[in-house]
Amino acid sequence: TDQRTRRLVHISRLDCGGRAAAVNLGLTFRDTYYHLQASHDTDELARFGPGAAHLNELLGYAIERGFRYYDFTIGDEPYKRDWCDDAQPLYDHISVATARGACVFVPMVAKNWLTRRIKQSPVLWRFFTRARALLGYFAIRRSKRIESRAR
Repeated sequence: TDQRTRRLVHISRLDCGGRAAAVNLGLTFRDTYYHLQASHDTDELARFGPGAAHLNELLGYAIERGFRYYDFTIGDEPYKRDWCDDAQPLYDHISVATARGACVFVPMVAKNWLTRRIKQSPVLWRFFTRARALLGYFAIRRSKRIESRAR
C-alpha cells in the first residue's frame, strides 16, 4: 500500500463463478516481471485449467506494459518448461569461516543433500509430502484437543 513501492508489487487473481480460481504474487523491477508465487484451485475448478489461463493473462499483462523479461524465478515446476527458452542452473556454496561455522557445516551439507535427493525422487517426494500432511493433520487435532481441555 506504500505509494513509493506500490508499482513494484503486482497481485492478481482469476475468478471463476465468484471464487478465486488462481492467484499470483509478482514483483516488477526495471524491464523484468518476477513471477514469485502462484496458486490455483485444486478441486472441481482445476479441470478447467485456471492456473494456465491466469498465466496467459499475466504474460499479456507483462507484454502490454513493455517488460522485456518474464522471470519464473526459482523452482523446476513443469509448466515453466513450456514457456522458457533456457534454464539457469542454481548452485549452493557453503564455506566455513570460523570454528563455530565448522560445527554447523556438516549437518547443513547433509540436510541440503537429503533435501535434494528427496525432491529429485518422485517416490520419495510423494512419500515425504504425504507424511508431512499427515503430521500436520495430527498436529492440528492435538492443538484442538488441548484447546478444548483448556476451556
